[in-house]
Amino acid sequence: MDAELLEPGARVGILTGLTPAGDVGDTLAFAGGLVVDAADAEAAGAAGHAVDATGWVALPPLADLHAHLDKGYTWTAFGQPEGSLDDAIACWVDHGERHTYGEIKAGARRHLVAALHAGVTAVRSHTNYHLGDDPLRGVRALVELRAEFAGIVDLQVVASPGPSDGPDDLGRAAMSLGFDLVGGFPHLAEDPTADLERSASFAEEFGLGMDLHTDETLDPASTGLAELAARTSHWPAGIIRSAGHCVSLSTQDAGTRARTLAAVAAAGVSIITNPLTNLYLQGWQHPVGTPRGIPPLREIMDAGVTLAAGGDNVQDPFNPLGNADMVDVAAELVTAGHLTPAEAWHVGSSGGRAAFGLPPARGRAGDVADIVLVRAAHTAEALAERAPDRIVIRGGRVIAVRRRIVSSVLDLRPLQTSPSAPTSEGALI
Repeated sequence: MDAELLEPGARVGILTGLTPAGDVGDTLAFAGGLVVDAADAEAAGAAGHAVDATGWVALPPLADLHAHLDKGYTWTAFGQPEGSLDDAIACWVDHGERHTYGEIKAGARRHLVAALHAGVTAVRSHTNYHLGDDPLRGVRALVELRAEFAGIVDLQVVASPGPSDGPDDLGRAAMSLGFDLVGGFPHLAEDPTADLERSASFAEEFGLGMDLHTDETLDPASTGLAELAARTSHWPAGIIRSAGHCVSLSTQDAGTRARTLAAVAAAGVSIITNPLTNLYLQGWQHPVGTPRGIPPLREIMDAGVTLAAGGDNVQDPFNPLGNADMVDVAAELVTAGHLTPAEAWHVGSSGGRAAFGLPPARGRAGDVADIVLVRAAHTAEALAERAPDRIVIRGGRVIAVRRRIVSSVLDLRPLQTSPSAPTSEGALI
């Protein structure tokens, strides 16, 4: 069968005619939930459709390592705010108490469904301890959705206390709900070092990892990343420690950056860049020569640090334009972050999976049978065109399909005067 005929639920045994990209050649075979050598597929027990994938590339599935599912789609309801990070935080404080459990869960589910159809099969989401009589409603909603999407989209829940309500206040109650990682915002606290210590001690007590908002500021004096590396350098290798944003790294001198990144690499801290939101929030006080709000990505990679990316905010006070599509994030890593298209896709996929703790999905024999088929000639075209046609495969089974129709009045003209435009199909399935 042709790839364009694949529908959700279909089992795929072998893909042929692929346009080579990355680690994948023109053929890709699956058996037992893993990628196998095509020559050994039958012996390995491959079962499923033989698919002609001519015109498609097979790329690693995407991973969003920094989301805020509890805030999604609130921009309109919260007054359509526009402004800096401080403005967005103030808006959240003003309106967050009215954001109900039902609204949180509905927005988060909408976000996860959109991410799935975009080829995202892993999401790490922060959630606040919310204002009002039910402060754990965000944690509860996300933990329930983690179970609902199990086997489709892997979800890690990060419980993130604000600077004034440390993990001991509500964290022990939240532990009974079963969140995955300890979060926080040390750079917003009056004493960032004490706030980091509070979160790290809590994580150690319960045997959890951490993912902190770190140095989300253009102030070069903000050195929380180096402190995080020093505080967690003795942790076992399997315990997650991640730093999101790390914007101040882009404003520090070369010596400071080099020392910090060497320590981060040695400590096993992963960095998660969030270009869409940080390009929007940072630099409002610099109308000319506005800083880009993105850490030095190539220096991070060259230092041997695991680099991942996040979509961060989806149509909320912190970014009115987010859409849960990591292809948009990867494209911005090229435009604003100066990575190559292949590097950008790697950061948005394999880098994210590594930071999440998931097995590789590069299309090599022995990897899990998870890929995204994109109708494109190469990775750069997939990013440039925003990959309108995508087929998401997990464990050798199609779990989502996205198609789009492109048509115009030119299609109504006789063929002898104008050929019809290429078509694809529009609805999310």
